[in-house]
Amino acid sequence: MLRSARRLLRKRVGAIIVEFALVVPFLFLIVFGIIDFSRAYAQLNNINSSLREGARYGAAQKDRTLSDIRKEIDRFSSTWANKIDTTYVHCSPNPPDNCLGDNVEVYVQNYPITLPTLGPFIKLTGNQITVTRHVSFRWERSCPVSGGPGC
Repeated sequence: MLRSARRLLRKRVGAIIVEFALVVPFLFLIVFGIIDFSRAYAQLNNINSSLREGARYGAAQKDRTLSDIRKEIDRFSSTWANKIDTTYVHCSPNPPDNCLGDNVEVYVQNYPITLPTLGPFIKLTGNQITVTRHVSFRWERSCPVSGGPGC
């Protein structure tokens, strides 16, 4: 009786190992997918807060330029979620390098966020998604840029 119980247990252990080997790849895919999307969401959050800070900085300046706003965005962007590549940052209205207007609009278009684990599985080009974010602040000076009575 004891021998037959040991044989039965030995057969069951082999089945458990096979089932585990079949399930582990899907489990790892789910875990690493959660990690990838968490990192992408942190990067997106970093982009939003840095753009907001850059637009706020531009709205508080008398003479604001795109290069000054980019420096502020670079200074503010965190290092734990990858620093923002400020070459993707633009402002509107944007004659060559100034962002003059009654509103300061700072945006990124087609900013790449990498998904290294899930990218190949969902067939992403370059294993990355692209995002567009836009932030607008009203200029904080009392007179509009175009001037007016009493300015």
